[in-house]
Amino acid sequence: MTVSNEDRHINDKIIIDTIRKCSSDTIYFKDKDSRFIWGNDVQARLLGVTSIDEFIGKTDIDFFPPEFAEKAREIELEIMRSGNPVLNIIEELEVDEENDEVKYYSASKYPLYDENNVVVGTWGISRDITETKKLEKELERSYHNMERLARVDDLSGLYNRRYFYETIEKYASLYEKRTDGSTFALLVLDVDDMKNINDQFGQQNGDIVLRSVAELCVSNVRTEDTCFRTGGDEFAIVLLDVDKITAVGMAKKLVEQIAGYPVILDGKRETITISAGLSVFDNTQPDLSDFLSMAERKLNKSKREGKNKASF
Repeated sequence: MTVSNEDRHINDKIIIDTIRKCSSDTIYFKDKDSRFIWGNDVQARLLGVTSIDEFIGKTDIDFFPPEFAEKAREIELEIMRSGNPVLNIIEELEVDEENDEVKYYSASKYPLYDENNVVVGTWGISRDITETKKLEKELERSYHNMERLARVDDLSGLYNRRYFYETIEKYASLYEKRTDGSTFALLVLDVDDMKNINDQFGQQNGDIVLRSVAELCVSNVRTEDTCFRTGGDEFAIVLLDVDKITAVGMAKKLVEQIAGYPVILDGKRETITISAGLSVFDNTQPDLSDFLSMAERKLNKSKREGKNKASF
């Protein structure tokens, strides 16, 4: 069946009108100066106008933030220079600064040719993917929360034993390569007479003691240091970029702070003490097992010598 030129013209008009009115994606055409020469109804709504006539002859800078418009112009110039399309660009557009509302679009841009196959502008299609991006961000947040929970001890809020070993291995590998003489230290500690505390005051009060010790550990170290609960009443602190003198001072201070901070158990102020052991990583002899066992041996020495002290 042969289609006449008149019928083809009618069909073209029907198709163009359908695309203009019914497409859920934005569709637009621009000249060499990035001025709009055609667009559909969705494009008009995106630009905040009621009809196509209101944006014909204008550019992105008339409707969008300068940074967004300038980036779009750069892409269009490159397309016209090279003749190559740019596909699946993710565009981020702030639509309500006060409420921090952002829209996301997946955009593809193409060269626009005339009847002589000369590039005379660009055209493009973009799809609103805001809900998809929101879902991705929510899934990412959920993943990070799950990852964090897998590393955190529920009772104390400190990192757990598994993450402790991951951290120690990471820093041992890092500091082993250092040539500036810097190193890190490990302070291990446990609560003195924890069994007696649980027997005398009960498990719930024992948990209060553990949480108090955890809070005091965090409040008495620097932001670059990391605290862990590695067992029942056992804790560890990784101290970064310290020499032995500095680490010893921090260990002594922590022992004194905990002993000087009474805990309320069954309505009474009770003194809690800890025993601690310190080990400093030697990157000239980077034996990780010896580094860990040294801290434990020093902890045991503190207990043998009467508790409420740090050995190093």
